[in-house]
Amino acid sequence: MKQVFIIFSVIGFCFTAKAQEYSLEKVLELALKNNHNIKVSANNVEMAENSSGAGNAGMLPTVSANAGASYSNQNMKLELLAQPDPISIERDGAQSTSLNAGVGLNWVVFDGFAMFKNYDRLQLLIDLEDAKTRATVESTLMQVISTYYIMAAAKNNKKVALESVELSNDRIRRAKSNFESGGSSSLNYLSAQVDLNTDSVTWANAEANYAQSSNSLNLLTGYQLPMGFDISEEVSINSSMDFAELEKQSKETNAQLVNLEYAKLVAEKDVQIANAGYLPTIALNADYGFRQQNNEIGNLLESQNLGYTAGITLSYPIFQGSQRKTRANNAQVRLENQEELRLNTIDQLKTDLNNSWIDYEKSLKILGMNERNLKNAEFNFYRIRDLYQLGSLTNVEFRTAQINYLRAQISITNSKYQVRLSEFELIRVSGLLVKPDN
Repeated sequence: MKQVFIIFSVIGFCFTAKAQEYSLEKVLELALKNNHNIKVSANNVEMAENSSGAGNAGMLPTVSANAGASYSNQNMKLELLAQPDPISIERDGAQSTSLNAGVGLNWVVFDGFAMFKNYDRLQLLIDLEDAKTRATVESTLMQVISTYYIMAAAKNNKKVALESVELSNDRIRRAKSNFESGGSSSLNYLSAQVDLNTDSVTWANAEANYAQSSNSLNLLTGYQLPMGFDISEEVSINSSMDFAELEKQSKETNAQLVNLEYAKLVAEKDVQIANAGYLPTIALNADYGFRQQNNEIGNLLESQNLGYTAGITLSYPIFQGSQRKTRANNAQVRLENQEELRLNTIDQLKTDLNNSWIDYEKSLKILGMNERNLKNAEFNFYRIRDLYQLGSLTNVEFRTAQINYLRAQISITNSKYQVRLSEFELIRVSGLLVKPDN
């Protein structure tokens, strides 16, 4: 299998790992080495390489050793032509034995050049399996990237939910103190308890989501991450991607397109192999062996042979029930289908790239809006919190500001991860996520 590496330089990021904290780059490396689907694809490449020799293409002779023995015991009646009168011989239990041993060689030296086309086809199958492996690697790495950011978002949501619980705990302490001192009614205290319970449920859900996404990420690495591992929430945005360059690269290196191009080349070889059936086959054969036969009755009582035999055979099937024509026609149709699939992939690639670019630009715009919204929500929350602590605002006003601020924190984080996912998708479609190390 050709080695693969990830083109991180295109998107430019690097995380500094902390204790038990794994960067995206490190997790991707673990997935490349340990993911089971990637290993299966690598094994398929190895099998294609094992099958690519000249012998499997039919270019080499076959040599076989043969040995045998036979015995017969029969009641026989013979009548031999003789002069002046025929001779009659009868015998019960007449025995005969025969022994043979030898080495035989058979070599097809011409089959309409099918063996040479088949050899080329076997070499192409290696490239085809390698292209399939690359597509599998890309798909797996995109799953890792998506799951990593889902886990990072869950980690942030857990942190924000805990912050909300702490704020509600502080609020319930104030409400309880005011209620006990007679400064407010029990309604404020009860409302604070309800909000604390709501925030506690949200935090519990965030904890569960974080643990589940952790398990999903570990599965993709073949469970190579340690128990209780953590990931980095850091993310750097690349806002200067070049659509024209991505479009150019996609036409040359997109994994699905490369896959279908190799599949078309294999189909072309299948057409050539099928057409070779219209030409004759020439084979050489040779044998070296020993043969012995003993008979108790008959004209030949004993014989022994030791030596070489050789020959050449030419065969040409005159009629096979239209099988040759059917094979050739079907091979041509399969070639046409591969071309249609290739052209359809080119069209689909244009659509995927355009849609990915639209999603990328949209994600950047939403990120910008969420950044502005976070600033406003943060300023509004701290201003209202100060007024609430002075007793100038109600619980409802404080709770609304709190929720808006927490939602803004979650939205800004999710927006950053969505931009990153959009970047990675553009890189995948353009064929730059994984490249063969030639």
